[in-house]
Amino acid sequence: MIRTILIDDEAPARDELRYLLTTNHSDVIDIIGEADNASAAISLITREKPALIFLDIHMRGLSGLELAQVIHDISPDSKIIFATAYDEYALKAFELQALDYVVKPIEDDRLAKAVQHVQKLVGATGHTQSHGTGAAGNAAASNGTTANHAAANNATSVAATGAKSAPEAISVAGAKQNDANDQSIKPVIRTNKLAVDDGAHIMLIDIDSINYITGESGRLDVHTDTGKYGSNKTLTELQDRLKGTSLFRVHRSYIVNLNKVQEVIPWFKGTYWLRLPQQTAKGQELVDIPVSKAQVKLIKELLGIS
Repeated sequence: MIRTILIDDEAPARDELRYLLTTNHSDVIDIIGEADNASAAISLITREKPALIFLDIHMRGLSGLELAQVIHDISPDSKIIFATAYDEYALKAFELQALDYVVKPIEDDRLAKAVQHVQKLVGATGHTQSHGTGAAGNAAASNGTTANHAAANNATSVAATGAKSAPEAISVAGAKQNDANDQSIKPVIRTNKLAVDDGAHIMLIDIDSINYITGESGRLDVHTDTGKYGSNKTLTELQDRLKGTSLFRVHRSYIVNLNKVQEVIPWFKGTYWLRLPQQTAKGQELVDIPVSKAQVKLIKELLGIS
């Protein structure tokens, strides 16, 4: 069964999609939750890590296209099928590596094709299967719209690229069949630790204890509940390692643990600052961290600020 979440700000649209999926595809699709806005969707996806997400594009707050970018960070293995009344966003959707793009009103034969595409790439365990075919490109073409035909070529290259980098879970399973004693295979294990290497020592820090990370003037510092640790990594490297956690890059120089934010301070011209705790020699103090203007809308959604 493919663990699935439906995201649409219109209840009738979710009800119709649920009806089609449960009536005709209940042997494949297991609907584990629904959300009607980006904030609720992010919480649900972070908790459930679904294999498949049906996502509307026109929603209040963050659009489906903007939300898809967040989903890639918090649940990179989740596959997205856009279900929308607008066909003009197909190219952009496939640039975001959408698995399929279904135009409302959804017909069951079209939905059946989308479900078949999912089955090709997602096994019972919810992991992506490695196929050298352009599933996304084929899906685009089957919609028959000019935009979708344009997306097909792009989607084919996306799908082919994705097939070369299938998740480790599949690599492990396949390799075990060939050689159970191959010690070079990486196990699919993710710890709650962040390794911080300052060149002299390697410290293992609990991710939940991190307040924020800053990279300024060529130096990167990890600020935690107990103190500050230097690192020889870049912010981008740590950002990749911390995907799927509550640590989020809010500015080119800062990664912030959103669970540690105590106050959001509105500033000039639509900008904001986040107030967090900081451990110093004098004890715990508060520090204000700027939010990039480009990230303001997303941060407000993540923190549930209307």
